[in-house]
Amino acid sequence: MKRLLLYVHYNKYDELSGHVLYQLEQLRPLFSELVVISNSQLTESAILTLKEIGIDEVIQRENLGFDFAAWRDGMVHVGFERLADFDSVTLMNDTCFGPLWDMSDLVEDFEQRQSVDFWGMTNFRKTKYFEEHLQSYFISFKNNVVASEVFKKFWTSIKTFTDVQDVIDNYETRVTSLLTEAGYRYDAVFNTIDAEAGDLIHPDFSYYRPISTLEHKVPFIKLKAFTDNEKKGRLLLDYLTKVSTYPVALIRSHLNRYHSPDSLVILDEKIIDPSFKTLSKHEYRMVIHVHISDLERLKVFFDSKLSAFYFFTLSSRLDKNEVENTLLNSFDKDRFQLVSQRFDNHYHALVSLASQLSEYDFVGHFHTEAFGNEGKLVDEATRHALVSMLSDEEKVVSIFDHFPEVGLVFADLSKELYWTDAIGALNQEQTVKLTNECQKVINHSLHIFQGSMWLSKDFLEKIILKDKQAFYDFDEDTLPYLFYRKAWDLGIDYRIIASEKLSFAERYKVHLIEMSQVAEPVTLKDKFSAYRKALLKKLGLKKSSAV
Repeated sequence: MKRLLLYVHYNKYDELSGHVLYQLEQLRPLFSELVVISNSQLTESAILTLKEIGIDEVIQRENLGFDFAAWRDGMVHVGFERLADFDSVTLMNDTCFGPLWDMSDLVEDFEQRQSVDFWGMTNFRKTKYFEEHLQSYFISFKNNVVASEVFKKFWTSIKTFTDVQDVIDNYETRVTSLLTEAGYRYDAVFNTIDAEAGDLIHPDFSYYRPISTLEHKVPFIKLKAFTDNEKKGRLLLDYLTKVSTYPVALIRSHLNRYHSPDSLVILDEKIIDPSFKTLSKHEYRMVIHVHISDLERLKVFFDSKLSAFYFFTLSSRLDKNEVENTLLNSFDKDRFQLVSQRFDNHYHALVSLASQLSEYDFVGHFHTEAFGNEGKLVDEATRHALVSMLSDEEKVVSIFDHFPEVGLVFADLSKELYWTDAIGALNQEQTVKLTNECQKVINHSLHIFQGSMWLSKDFLEKIILKDKQAFYDFDEDTLPYLFYRKAWDLGIDYRIIASEKLSFAERYKVHLIEMSQVAEPVTLKDKFSAYRKALLKKLGLKKSSAV
């Protein structure tokens, strides 16, 4: 069979995700010709990679009109006369992972079915808002449809809408009804028309019931099934490993690189188990930086002296001679340096020393600031727990050595701090400032960073030394998030050393997600607004919300 695949790609960072390359490689043998239409501006290297895996042509265009305008441009480029030479023309986009298993038999089965003129993966039943339609992430049209005038007229009439709801209303839901009205018949791998929908808000099984799609052997699973509900997404990932040989590392990698660095779906792989330790085959140079703002709190470091060299910095509140005498009573004088410059912000102290510290392979950063306002008992317990988690040099080296992509290692929440109100959230102003400073956008942040950490030489050189001023421009409450946000921008990963089997980081993340899902109380104003929208919609003056 002579088959054509028109594949739409979009990445907001103009990159090729690993799951896209895998998808195209797996699909390539099924099609005589495969054309990628990218709504991103790919590099020459990325285009070459696509050509190397067998892609016949790569079309690049502006990100206008969403998938339907891209498919339109692809068809115009190929030419409708030539389209009619193929036994089938398949439209697909990159909003899903897969194929989860071999598709050869599936494709051949639909081709042999005389009662089917076009088909897809999942369909959407008729509601008061939408007509019955095939979901557009995968639709295949047989030759009799492609060669028809109704098909050509539909695709040549596609407008470049700027509102996704217009695309849904006019094209995604209309292509199915238009063809069925013309006498063509369709089916889906998972025909959901008679499936039990229960209390679903919308009968979108690819989103709300992804397990059902797997049970019906749909070979693709939507990206939004993992991103829009992270708790369910994590369970879904575990289930997928049981029913498919698909390399789930591609899902984790995509979520890690493009969705969020602390998504609950992948957070477990960021957690270093208390028992983790491997032998390193390399010799590394390590250094410790400790910023002293309280002499009493410094004592915790006397009991856990590391073999690394120490740099000590001081706040302006302390007497330098007193501190120096204290240090000389606890450390060999050739094992530390007391920096003369004063700093009231321990992060700024770290940044100011970045050039000197970058001479080492790994840098530990600690401070003696108070942890919250819970009193001495919580503060001391938290500090001891923190130092305990981060003071095992062999473990730290093991992490960096075992995970070469990692440039930042910090400690999990102590149980004492977790059960307090000491961990605050970023306010809107701080969130906006972080978003403006960083390339990638995160919808939420994991509020567990306590200021102490280990950094790689790579982190210091590529992040801090490249943009020192950025770290001086942020307040102390926001700065912790700048570290792992900047790392995420550059594809540098992180790990969290835990003290418990089930990390407090994971527990806290679940808590944040649950809190974000709590419905806001309905006010009289909200009720009136909802009534007004419903009335306008009934009168045909207001579009429904996108699904």
